[in-house]
Order: sequence, then structure tokens, then C-alpha cells
Amino acid sequence: MSHPPRNPSENDSQLVFTRLFVANERALYGFLLSLVQDHGVVDDLLQELAGRLWKKFDQYDDSRPFVAWGIGFARLLAFEWRRKQQKLPVPMDDATLNALADGAADHAGQYDERRDLLRVCMRDLTDRQKQALHARYYEERPVGEIAGLWKRTEMAVYKLLKRAHEALLECMQKAMNPSQEEAGKP
Repeated sequence: MSHPPRNPSENDSQLVFTRLFVANERALYGFLLSLVQDHGVVDDLLQELAGRLWKKFDQYDDSRPFVAWGIGFARLLAFEWRRKQQKLPVPMDDATLNALADGAADHAGQYDERRDLLRVCMRDLTDRQKQALHARYYEERPVGEIAGLWKRTEMAVYKLLKRAHEALLECMQKAMNPSQEEAGKP
């Protein structure tokens, strides 16, 4: 039995939604974890959140950051979960929980800006520094394995990673906190 052809715009929407959700999943997870404080529960809530966001995706305003939109739903979901619980590991009143949610939402909103800034700063690294960071953090390879693959000492790889970290930190600090001299220039 053949399936009816899918609507191309629906496929496009699914692809856009999936990319946005995956790109912001860690921020949404962290937000939920700050409110629920239980990794197992957060895993379940994140799945529920994905379903709710997909159902409402046609109402998403792409001029706003996706993470901010998702946090609004995540906040409601965490509050629903809290109301269903008879006992919390750390009892909190609604005012405290709202204050915590506001703080986490502010922090998550900055996530997109910092990620974009990090991408810009990565451009200034040497190719070898980029390769080292990719191998260490994206591929999750141990330093010893990287050293063996590159026929270098572990200390050489550690130094390369340290220089890359320092360069990224300096670049991001300059961009986020321009010096007083630069701020005072006409």
C-alpha cells in the first residue's frame, strides 16, 4: 500500500523545526533541569516539550529566538509537573520557582548570542587549533588518543588546546566587554 505524497511545505517545516530544536536542545534541557532538578524527569519533559513545540510550530515567530519561545513552553511544562508532584526533593514556593525560572530564562537567552560569538572567534584560530578542539570536544577523543593519531606528545596537545582556549576566551571577552578606551572613542 502506498502512502499519499507529503505536503512539501510540511516537510520543510519539519526540517526547520528539527534543526531549531536540536540546536537549542541543551539550553532547553538546562532550563528544565534548573526547575526540576532530576535528570530522568527532565528527559521525559524534554520529549513532551518537543511534541508541544511541534504542535504549535505554525505559530512560531521566527523574528524571535527559538530558545526564548521554547522556554515559555518549558516553564509551563515544569510548573505542570511540579503541581502533579506531592513531594519535591527541595520544597519551593511559587515565587521562588518563578524567580528561578526568570533567571534561567535570562541565561538561556544569552546562549544564542554566545554561541554565535564563539563561531566568529573560532575563525581566528589556526587550522590545527580548530582540529584539536574538534577532535577533543566534538569527537570526544581523549588527549592521549589525539596525541597518538597526530604523533605528538600529550603535553603538546594539551598546550595546543590551552592556546586555543585562551584565544577564544580573549576574543569573547573583548567582544562582550569592550575596553574603556574603545568605549570612550568618538
